[in-house]
Amino acid sequence: MKIIEDNPKESKLVLMINTIDDLWYLKNILDRGDQIITSVFRRQEQNADLNRSKATERKKINIKLNVEKIDFLPYTDNLKILGEILEGENSGSHQSVMIGVDDEITIIKTLDSGERAFLDEAVENYYKNSIVFVSLDDESCIIALMKSYGIQEIADISSKKSGKDYGSNGEDPGYYKEIIASIKNIKNPASIIILGPGFEHTKLYKKIMDDPFFNGIALHDFPETDNGKRGIYEFMADKKSGDILKGARLAADEKLIENFLINLNKTGLSIYGYDELVKYSRMNMVEDILISESKFKDPETRKLLNEATGINIHVISDYTESGDIIKQFGGYCGILRYKY
Repeated sequence: MKIIEDNPKESKLVLMINTIDDLWYLKNILDRGDQIITSVFRRQEQNADLNRSKATERKKINIKLNVEKIDFLPYTDNLKILGEILEGENSGSHQSVMIGVDDEITIIKTLDSGERAFLDEAVENYYKNSIVFVSLDDESCIIALMKSYGIQEIADISSKKSGKDYGSNGEDPGYYKEIIASIKNIKNPASIIILGPGFEHTKLYKKIMDDPFFNGIALHDFPETDNGKRGIYEFMADKKSGDILKGARLAADEKLIENFLINLNKTGLSIYGYDELVKYSRMNMVEDILISESKFKDPETRKLLNEATGINIHVISDYTESGDIIKQFGGYCGILRYKY
């Protein structure tokens, strides 16, 4: 995401959307009652004597909306915003706008500390590279893209192990070909991480290494006890993901949740529940606060965040296993600096 203008005195922020990930950040920055200015295409009125068969002309205009509803569908290229038009001849009517990559949007609001943190993260773009996961065993393979807010599955391939075409040597020659062909359809991958149980991941890794198409792409091969998405999340939580996923929000979230659960079961340094977070935050004992995305905009959350000075704040996406775990603890978790 790129900031074109940032004017706190006028509570005005002009942003350029660069990636699909930016739409998730924008969803969490905007709230009901905010005002935005963006462009839409409007049909132009035609004179009665014009040829009715001609397509109605559409003109690009700027409109100012009071935001009423924000619809976000993960892994799609648009964010839908519905609101009331505040200025112009259509003032008072309702309009929906679609914000996508390469669109410019003006936001009129004063960002609080949590929203500003989301903006800073989007601008810094922790997720600069396209990381591809290939998680397989001898029966199936999923290919997925890593986003800031979740894992986007783009292919699910069966080895057809029990089928008549399966090789006599216990290997289906078409299985790897189909996987490699699917990977080649991904635009500009920076890294490909191949993982899973057994030996299939290493066999595939060697075939990809021998293919000149993948020259210049970072390739990695790791054993995991699970395949599919579970294997991917297992890898992200492991220390061995280290430098490969350095700076990636999703991997950091997985490690935080793993740390929270370990401390909950072994050290007693983990706490959960809104009241507990407030209590220990006021005692300056909290190192990390983990909040469910669905709780981020609640008034009580904003109150907590504005009081939480010197504490690391982490908003966990609702579209991940980590998000599901946080919800099981009421949406509010924390890790203490030391035991009380």
